[in-house]
Amino acid sequence: MFEEKLISLIIDCPEIVETLDSCTKYGLKDYYIAGGAITQIIWNNLTGESFLKNVKDFDIVYYSSKEERGQSKIHQSEIEKLISHRFPLDIINQAYVHEWYPEKFGNKIKPFNNTENGIQTWLSAFAIGVRKSKVYEIYSPYGLNDAFNMLVKPNKLTMNEDNYIKMTNSFKKRWRNIRIEPWK
Repeated sequence: MFEEKLISLIIDCPEIVETLDSCTKYGLKDYYIAGGAITQIIWNNLTGESFLKNVKDFDIVYYSSKEERGQSKIHQSEIEKLISHRFPLDIINQAYVHEWYPEKFGNKIKPFNNTENGIQTWLSAFAIGVRKSKVYEIYSPYGLNDAFNMLVKPNKLTMNEDNYIKMTNSFKKRWRNIRIEPWK
């Protein structure tokens, strides 16, 4: 039920569709548009807002251990040439997240083995990836219930309590009716 609804929302959001089509046309392997933009179109729809209200960028994740570091910026530049909308892209190769994560978030993490490993470390309401080949594919390791019920729960695989509180405070400012489970 929620998967069909999410695909319907995606189809109704031309910027997401254009980005998915552009990633596919460009040939980005094992990619997903994931995280914030996907959850935010769900929440904005539930609260009667425009699909992309409060969306700052489209997170696109993929995995390639054979690429040199920094190749994702080249992918980003080339895919941006294929899109006409104004939303910035943030393309991240999950093979190298473990190298910069400690400096940015304060926690050491193990290297990921694939794109899905990265998504699994996100908050359940945000651990949603969408890609398109011939059909729309959704990867949501924790299901879609939390996203559609506007419920945010901690995911302690890579996050610490301070980061969780900072993130959830930011979410609460933008979506006052979300529910946030405390860090336990």
